[in-house]
Amino acid sequence: SPLDVEQKLRLPVLGVIPKLGAKENLRVVAANPQSAFSEAYRSVRTALQFSTDRGVPKTLLVTSTSPGEGKSTTALALARNFAQLGKRVLLIEADLRNPSLHRTLGLKGHGTGLSSLLAGGCTLNEATLDTGEPGLHVILAGPLPPNPAELLSGSKLVSALTVVSERYDQVILDGPPIIGLADAPILANAVDGTLLMVNSAKTKINAAKAAMKRLLVARARIVGALLAKYDVRTAGYSYGYGYHYHHDAYYAYGNKPRLTKS
Repeated sequence: SPLDVEQKLRLPVLGVIPKLGAKENLRVVAANPQSAFSEAYRSVRTALQFSTDRGVPKTLLVTSTSPGEGKSTTALALARNFAQLGKRVLLIEADLRNPSLHRTLGLKGHGTGLSSLLAGGCTLNEATLDTGEPGLHVILAGPLPPNPAELLSGSKLVSALTVVSERYDQVILDGPPIIGLADAPILANAVDGTLLMVNSAKTKINAAKAAMKRLLVARARIVGALLAKYDVRTAGYSYGYGYHYHHDAYYAYGNKPRLTKS
């Protein structure tokens, strides 16, 4: 629950994303700006603008404790949200072991990507793809390397992030999970801010604490947590807290509720 994240992980909850119903399709719900799913991500975008004294971290890593906790969905949703504000956004598929963002986007790689860029096999322009969506570009993972951590820890990652920070208003990295891999802490150290995904039904508190410890050892700047797949039908009292936290925070940041006639 949001209360668990705040009390046990000591992280601010930047948003609560509802679990989709059995008959709801992610693509359809995400494409509907009036859905609770879309509204929740707009709220996260707003909360991120107040997450630091300089606004949204220019380079933002989305990671989680374990695989399958919604990182790619969140990275893409946030990238689209910032692009809808008229910003130039670059989305980077930074999981070089088990990338999934390309499937979510429906894009096929063209033989080059982040791994090629970090290995010196292509230029930044060659690695960057136009998604066809206004303001949104993407760098896919590229060919999967045998040594992702070694590639990521080289100087080329920092150099590339420096260049893209000048070209784009917002850079979002869809990262690998934290537990068991060196990749995510390396990325977290290189970016301005890290957003930790917490799956309401899946993430274990002790595992999340261990992930937090790894990030902090890497001197990551953790801006907060995002609670995903929150089931409003089974949450009971906890949902009441999460609902009020989410919506009160949303309106407190200057968003006015839509009024309807009774």
